[in-house]
Amino acid sequence: MKNPDFSSTFIRSFGKLGLFLLLLSSRLFAETVQLPYSLTPGMSYVGVPLLRPALFSGNITRADLSNFRLQVNSYPPIDFATVPGWGTSPCFLEISASPNDATLEGERYEVDPVRTLKEKGFVVLKSSPYNTRADLPAGLAGASFSIHPHWTLAILFGNAATTALGKGLNTAASDEIHLYDPTVPSGFRSFFPRLGDSKNPPSWRLSSNPTGLEQSQTLFPPGYGMILVRKGKENLTFAVSGEPRTHAFRFPLRAGANLLAPGHIKDFSLKGLLAIPSNGFVASLKPESSDQVSFLVGQRKESFALLAGSPARWISLQSRYSLSPAEVVIAPATKALEIRKLKADPDFIVPYAP
Repeated sequence: MKNPDFSSTFIRSFGKLGLFLLLLSSRLFAETVQLPYSLTPGMSYVGVPLLRPALFSGNITRADLSNFRLQVNSYPPIDFATVPGWGTSPCFLEISASPNDATLEGERYEVDPVRTLKEKGFVVLKSSPYNTRADLPAGLAGASFSIHPHWTLAILFGNAATTALGKGLNTAASDEIHLYDPTVPSGFRSFFPRLGDSKNPPSWRLSSNPTGLEQSQTLFPPGYGMILVRKGKENLTFAVSGEPRTHAFRFPLRAGANLLAPGHIKDFSLKGLLAIPSNGFVASLKPESSDQVSFLVGQRKESFALLAGSPARWISLQSRYSLSPAEVVIAPATKALEIRKLKADPDFIVPYAP
C-alpha cells in the first residue's frame, strides 16, 4: 500500500486550519529588515520604502469589476475573519506578479476590510485616491498579491507623548511633518506633536488646526514622501522595520510637483528611476519647459532638468558633478525626491532590481 503524500495527510488531519496554514506559510515567515534614519536639524526629505508586514498573500482566480472585488484562489473559500490582525488598520492590496499581463505588476488598491469579511473567498476593494488605477483588468487572473496595513503617524514616530520629535504647544515650538497629499490644494498636510495641557493630553495635531482632532492615525500611503522640519539642535535617529518590496513599484505622478519615496530599499539615481522619455519624462530645449527632479543636499536644494537631444540628457541646474548627472545618487533609501512634471503620468513605475 502506497504512503499518502504529506500535504493530503496534513489537510485531512488538520482540516481547514491545516489548509489555511499552508496558504499563509510563506507570509508567516516573510523577511523583515530594519532601516536606520538619521535626520539633521533643519529640513529633510524623508521616505519610507518598506512595507508593514503582510496580513495575507495569495493568488487571484478572477477579477469581478462589477462588484469591484477579486476572487482568491483558495479552497475552502478564505474567511478573512481567521486572518490575524484583520480589520485593525486600513490596508491595501498590491500585485507582486502578474503572469498573464506583466504590465499589471505593482498595481495597488485600497481594501474594504468590513465588506471583505462578509464575502468569503473575495477581497473587496474600494475607490480611493491611493489606488494606482480605477479598473480591475481581466489580466489580473492568475496574479499573486499581498495585503499590507498602512503606515501611520503614530506607528512611524510614536504617539505624541513618547515621540522623539520636538514637542510644543504650537508649530513654532515643535518639529513638523509635511506629508505629501495631491488631494489638497497646497500638495501637503502638516502635523506636529502638541504638548498636553490642563485640558488635553499630548496629541498629534494638524498645523493648520492646533486645537482640532487628534491625528495619530493619519495614513502614510506607499510612495508618499514627507518633509520633516527638525527645529532642535540634535540629529533625530530612529529605525523602521518592515518588509522590502521585491517587485515593481507604481506611483501615479500628477502634473506639477510630486514628492516621491521610490518604494525600494536602494539608493536611486535618475538612471535607476528610468527617468527617460520612454518612461514618461518630458524633455525640452529649455530647463523651464522640461521635467525636473530636485533633492536636498544638506539644506541646499539641487535640481536637474531633462534636455532634448539624441539622446535626451539630464543637466544639473546648480552644481557640477564628476559623474554624469544621470548617475548621481539623488534618493538614498531613506529619502524622498521632488519630481516636477509638465504632464501627468498615471503609469509611472520604478522597476525592481535585486
